[in-house]
Amino acid sequence: MYRENNKLLTYNLVASLSGSLAAPFMAVYFYEVVGGSFFLMGIVNYAPMILSVILGLVWARISDSKGLRKWFIVLSSATGIAATLALSFATSFDQLLAIRLLGAVTGSAGGASFSALFAKTFKKKRGRSLGLFDVLGLAGSFMGNLLSGYLYAELGFRTVLRIVALLNLVPLAIIASIREEREPSRPLTFKALVQKPSIPRRFWNLYASRLLITLPSALGGGIISVYFLKYLGGTPQLWSTVAAVNTVTGLSSYLYGRLADKFSVRQMFTLAGLGWTALYTGYFLAPNPYVFAAILAVPVWPAFWVAYRKALMDISDETERATFFATESLLTTIYGSLLGIAASFIADVFTPRLLFLISAAAAATATLAIQKLLSHEPSLASVKPRIAVKPRLPLATVKARRR
Repeated sequence: MYRENNKLLTYNLVASLSGSLAAPFMAVYFYEVVGGSFFLMGIVNYAPMILSVILGLVWARISDSKGLRKWFIVLSSATGIAATLALSFATSFDQLLAIRLLGAVTGSAGGASFSALFAKTFKKKRGRSLGLFDVLGLAGSFMGNLLSGYLYAELGFRTVLRIVALLNLVPLAIIASIREEREPSRPLTFKALVQKPSIPRRFWNLYASRLLITLPSALGGGIISVYFLKYLGGTPQLWSTVAAVNTVTGLSSYLYGRLADKFSVRQMFTLAGLGWTALYTGYFLAPNPYVFAAILAVPVWPAFWVAYRKALMDISDETERATFFATESLLTTIYGSLLGIAASFIADVFTPRLLFLISAAAAATATLAIQKLLSHEPSLASVKPRIAVKPRLPLATVKARRR
């Protein structure tokens, strides 16, 4: 199992490297292909996500019925390679949307299965394991981000997409090589496929808090790259450097992972909420790309993300893992996608800068609201005290002390 742990960690390193070659400029590419419309860019970004998570729940049911995960991840990865290659040839809104919708059909097979595979592989010290997983992912992202600006400027984004498709064959091979133990399975019937997921009660307060605390990023996060390049006048090279520096500061995930083992979910969410209030206020006030870049480098997301995933994994021990993760992903993606499309419309009608001000106000309000929400669930509002167990003394020693 130790070797399989290392394979998952290596997978994240390599997949993050290849994905980060394109990620900093993907939204900009969509924005340019659709003719400079935030709203159409939002449709291309978010509509396939909604389809993906709906089908992802079906794939998760199938995964749970088999008790195996990796081949669903392989199917998803292979689909991603084909879709990325096809995107490099798209020339219109219709083509972009069609490719992404078709890719979502089988590309959605791997999301929940990967979470389930990770959760059953890493069962001890999950906070630290998640922190290390994120550190390696961020290391790969740092290298990819540094190269992305140069490749974008010298080769063009379409060529970058083709390079990414080729490189993604490596993480595909890593996942295919993992030796996986079969979990308890059950026959797949139509009734089992459509039945209501079994979700532990304590998930719902956690999830309501998650929706509130991530409202700022759902509103303003999707337009940051376009705003930086098209409105503040930043260059592609500067943006790739910003993305790389932001990745380095994200290495704080390991520190946050250790904190997540010591502090409660409410404390970690509060820290993230205060950070996002300050960050989005700064985005709104930033007069130029250099000030904006300095603010963007402050690592707030890991404080929330590590604590939230650790809590999800703890809860997943009580139910069907893949179905549980797919249900969470379904709810989150529908929520984020609808908000993202609405935010894109606001950016077209008014100005994208307004979204940063709205996001700052949302973060401040959410930080106050989660204090009440999480107080109803003791496992999320406080940390279990550590119980010191004294070693038993040999009988001869006890008798000697009594004399």
